[in-house]
Amino acid sequence: MKKLDVKHFLGIYQIRKRMQEDGITNPNEEVKKFTREFVEKLSKLPLDEEIKIENHSFFDSNGNLITKIPIKENE
Repeated sequence: MKKLDVKHFLGIYQIRKRMQEDGITNPNEEVKKFTREFVEKLSKLPLDEEIKIENHSFFDSNGNLITKIPIKENE
């Protein structure tokens, strides 16, 4: 399996951000904020930095939390 790195996720989330800005998709404000902030944070990391996903959260190769995916809990 290919290593999932900053370049991989940055490409995906830049497209998602652009689609949101262009009105192609219209998620709730929490998801829009998550997308903007995640792209901003990823942009500051080396492109070859490995990203790990665990429990709806993204971590760098040192185990530092980058962000948590906003999940609406069942009421």
